Amino acid sequence: MRIGVLGINYKSAPLQLREKIAQACRHCLSPNKIVLSTCYRTEIYISQDDLVEAQCELFADLKKRVPHSHEHAFYTYFGKECFFHLACVTAGLDSAMLAESDVQRQVKIAYEQTRTEQTLSAPLHYLFQKALKLGKTVRSSFPLFQSPLHLEGMIYQLADKLLDSSSNLLFIGNSDINRKMIHYFWRKGKRQMTLCTRGLASAQSFALDYQLTLKDRSEIEKWHHYEGVIAATHSEGHLITSMPEKARTRLILDLSVPRSVSLQRHPKLILLNMEQIGSFFESYHSQRLSEVQSIKDFLQKAVEQYTALYEKKSLIAVPIAFNSFS
Repeated sequence: MRIGVLGINYKSAPLQLREKIAQACRHCLSPNKIVLSTCYRTEIYISQDDLVEAQCELFADLKKRVPHSHEHAFYTYFGKECFFHLACVTAGLDSAMLAESDVQRQVKIAYEQTRTEQTLSAPLHYLFQKALKLGKTVRSSFPLFQSPLHLEGMIYQLADKLLDSSSNLLFIGNSDINRKMIHYFWRKGKRQMTLCTRGLASAQSFALDYQLTLKDRSEIEKWHHYEGVIAATHSEGHLITSMPEKARTRLILDLSVPRSVSLQRHPKLILLNMEQIGSFFESYHSQRLSEVQSIKDFLQKAVEQYTALYEKKSLIAVPIAFNSFS
């Protein structure tokens, strides 16, 4: 299969560089490429006869937008290695939060949005369809996914430890991450929550379901009136840049990539971004290494089988539509 990926993730580069690459990739869209950008990675999947040439073109394009040297931070995979990598990503094995569920949705959205905007080659369709299928299979078949450590639970425990039960929380951004967070906090009995978003109309039904106070983006200026702030938005640029003298805020969690918060350290404030939050999961990873390896063995065999199937069908003289591979 003539497929490849050029990527950067939390293991290969610091958050600052990942932010710049993520922003640059938003302007690097071209035919027959799928960009997957999540909290922990930005990857460009390609399908072309000359994959090395395609990779060089991507590097050159990124170099124009991010001038300083960054080649060392990227990884590349081709053919079956690319397929296996995406399967691991989709299954949540390549994230700081082992077995996270949201990445499956993010991979699906990247694929679905791209296929509606441009014509993709059969190898890219096949790659993403099968990776998504494998992601679902391992989540329903392996014990690791029955009780995964997830972001919502960890953040709730952190907020519960640092803040009073009556503390007001401000959620910035009507994102899927914030919606999951609000749902989890609600299940735990939290009621003093405000959602701040530019799209008030699209958030009204959700706000009613969870009895949220709904505010527009101007509420960001009053962030320091809240004991806790959780930012998970796709807005470019910093939304919180200075801390008033009498701020009530004791906890800020910046889940945005690029980051939404740029504050100096303050003795009365705990500020954590995705890079720092991810470090809490390292010990959990080491405890589940044997389970992870068994899942990777399963994925490796499945990728071998699917690749052989694709190559066999590709030998048929009559062109095959991508949906015939399912």
